[in-house]
Amino acid sequence: MTENFNEHTPMHEVESRFPFARSTLHAHFHIGGCASCGYEPQQTVGEVAQKYQKNPSDLLICLNESYTNMLRSELTVEEFQKLKNSTNKILIIDVREEWEFNIAHIPDSIRLHEGNFQEIVQQTQSMPDVIVVCHHGMRSMNATLYLREHGVPQAKSLTGGIDAYSLRIDSRIPRY
Repeated sequence: MTENFNEHTPMHEVESRFPFARSTLHAHFHIGGCASCGYEPQQTVGEVAQKYQKNPSDLLICLNESYTNMLRSELTVEEFQKLKNSTNKILIIDVREEWEFNIAHIPDSIRLHEGNFQEIVQQTQSMPDVIVVCHHGMRSMNATLYLREHGVPQAKSLTGGIDAYSLRIDSRIPRY
């Protein structure tokens, strides 16, 4: 298990381990998302809490719970392949742009876009496994965390994205 953040953890460390820290703090506390609520990378969590008159414990609970949720939301390409081979009750959602999807995609994946968003979200309700894919795993993690926060707790992000899948599982899928 990874060590929790504490009041003395510098924000640059928080953000390097948890890339969604800034957006999480902004969404919950209006900290870090704009010029009027920014912080410096060398400031600690405690200093940021003090600067914006927030309870440091509240910030730490939010950061640590969100970070843990992110870690639980990942699936390696090897775990994904094993799951894919063991069930047909899996929904693979690709969140990349159309041009990226046209270059390479995992068979049976569905590209998520504005026009089919509601339909895809409805499909998630009947699927025990929902895997979200992008190029390297960042956009898919963002989408996964959104889905998990909005009623799709079984959503997981493919760590390393389609690039890792192509490198380690199926080299027939083009890399770009």
